[in-house]
Amino acid sequence: MGSGAIGSPLVIQLLDEPDIEEIRVIDPDRVELSNLPRQPWFTPSDIGKFKAQVVRNYEPGRINGVVGAITADNAQDLLRDVDLVFDGSDNWAAREAIQQWAFVSLRPWIFSSALRLEGMSAFLAPQFTCLFCLFGNLQQGPRCFEAGVMGTVTLAVAGQAMMLFHQYRDHQNDSHGWPQGLFLIDGHDARVRRIGMSSVRCGHGVG
Repeated sequence: MGSGAIGSPLVIQLLDEPDIEEIRVIDPDRVELSNLPRQPWFTPSDIGKFKAQVVRNYEPGRINGVVGAITADNAQDLLRDVDLVFDGSDNWAAREAIQQWAFVSLRPWIFSSALRLEGMSAFLAPQFTCLFCLFGNLQQGPRCFEAGVMGTVTLAVAGQAMMLFHQYRDHQNDSHGWPQGLFLIDGHDARVRRIGMSSVRCGHGVG
């Protein structure tokens, strides 16, 4: 995951989950002045520091801060022994790398995205629904630092991602209870809509 506007509030919420032994935060970016208005967990004294290292200080015993970007070449190593990935990357290539890791490791992940006044999230797992089931082979579009994003939207996306995690955790051994569909957060109308994907079963997996 990243440790920006979606990733950091996810980390804060995950620290309240006593069953989670390690939270691995992977992010190549440094804190910038432009981050502070929508990422208030960083302060002016953090400017120039690596985000992953700043976030690690929330609880060093449980958070492993890794400075780096997830790529197709290193995803298997960076995500080794991880049970589930929360995506807060704002990077399409990183998401494709996470999806390939999921195919190989047979582990689930939660996709999250936010731009301007809109956000989305989805629970993805091999032979269930994957990134390509939802979006096909999209290319990188505008990123939040280019097009802007409301901080309230990123917080809502992080909260929605945690709801998907809880639903999965409560039905971990029964895929019929896993969260299905793409959840869309509309900041214009202050509502959440779900696009159903109940009939989709992934055919993109490897092996």
